[in-house]
Amino acid sequence: MTDAELAVLSILAEGPVASRELEHEIARRGLRAWTDIGVASLAYLLEKLAQQGLAESDGAPDPRYRLTPAGLGVLKTAVSELLSTPRETHNAFELGLANLDVLRPAQVRAAFAAYHDALAAKLAQAHERRQQIAAAQEAPFQIDALFSHRVALLKAELAWLRELIARWEAQAPPDERTPVQPADEVEPMQRLMLPHDPASLHRVETNPGRAPSPPETEPPPSDPPEHSPTSDPGSERNPPSE
Repeated sequence: MTDAELAVLSILAEGPVASRELEHEIARRGLRAWTDIGVASLAYLLEKLAQQGLAESDGAPDPRYRLTPAGLGVLKTAVSELLSTPRETHNAFELGLANLDVLRPAQVRAAFAAYHDALAAKLAQAHERRQQIAAAQEAPFQIDALFSHRVALLKAELAWLRELIARWEAQAPPDERTPVQPADEVEPMQRLMLPHDPASLHRVETNPGRAPSPPETEPPPSDPPEHSPTSDPGSERNPPSE
């Protein structure tokens, strides 16, 4: 049985309720903070419970649902099991802890900081919700117990996380930073040379089999050919016949 189904059955156990009233009661008790109940899926959830024989409706246009004897028996069994069986939590986080060594120290610090901030935000939300319920003076004992349990767990995990971070920092390796090599120790081929630099790689021939290109200078202007004033320009092309 899912948490959403259990939450709906627990409300139906208090008496018949219409779907609109059920939505209001879910919001009033803050059940969406710890169960996966959506407004759109509520009608489907009620119909599913009815098909399983755990709830039944009166068939009106706006039907009212009530818990069946079978539904009450399933609810009692589920609640007894939940209260008597501790369950593992944060398996994904523990998997990350087991593989800390694949991250650099800076990455571990960033991950721990993000997890710490997320826990602190959840704790603030749980505190606020519990205070709202207490101010309304209409929450039953079990609802206050629900939020006080969540607050206690978040406080304990935050305290544990802060101690963990302190212990990790005490043994963490130094950050790996790429050393900056002095300019006079850098090989000439590793230096950045701009095209206008005479020693730039852009002015070095890339084909070792070719002769070096001549320097890029403007060729001197050529003098016009000298002609004899008595010579005929066409005489060389048409020599006189003998």
